[in-house]
Order: sequence, then structure tokens, then C-alpha cells
Amino acid sequence: MYDFALVDTYLQNLAFTESYKEKSEEDRRLISFTAYDCLLSFYADKYLTPKVIGKQTMYMIEGEAEEFAKFKRQGVSSMGLKGMSFSFDITKHVSPESIALIEQAQALEVKPSGARVGRLV
Repeated sequence: MYDFALVDTYLQNLAFTESYKEKSEEDRRLISFTAYDCLLSFYADKYLTPKVIGKQTMYMIEGEAEEFAKFKRQGVSSMGLKGMSFSFDITKHVSPESIALIEQAQALEVKPSGARVGRLV
């Protein structure tokens, strides 16, 4: 379940999160909830730990700062500027680190094997 205080504590204790730390508390709340809401579109709530939400929050902040997120939302798949070009995977709305953390949690879940114990007569 989403808890801003836990997400905020996680990000406040990480290095290289200045772009998050410099924002007002209200902005941090809005951005982290937006990240949580985005993740809910793809994954069940039980996988959305403060770390997963924090990683998604930073992914979204960095994307917005570089304006790549805007292009991806508009469906731009590639663009060129003088001396460089960019290609976007517009299907990637979730941080690769968040995906890896969720996949690790899913792999640890006990899956029924289908094997049964019985007695042979």
C-alpha cells in the first residue's frame, strides 16, 4: 500500500536524488503518488514497495527534466537534432529498476506444483 512517508524517507536517504530533494513537500507528494498510480496500471499493489515507487519516482523526474517523457507520451518514436538522434521505446513507461524489483518479488512467490501426495494400493 502507498505510504508517502516511507517513499520520501527512502529517497531522502539515497545519493543522487537531488532533483527530488529540492522539490517542495507538496510537489514530492504529487510526483510520488503519480509514480504509484502509473505502476498500478501495470502491477498489483502488493508488489509496490516504497523502493519500487521511489525508483519509479526518480525515473519520472529524470524523464521530465530532460523532456524525454513528454515526447514519449506524445508517441514520438524517434527524432533528430543537429549532430544526434534519439529513438524512444514508447511502450516503456515503467522504470527498468522497478520492473526488476517486481520480477524478483514475483519469482519468490510460491507457485503450486500440481503434484499430489497419495497412497498407491
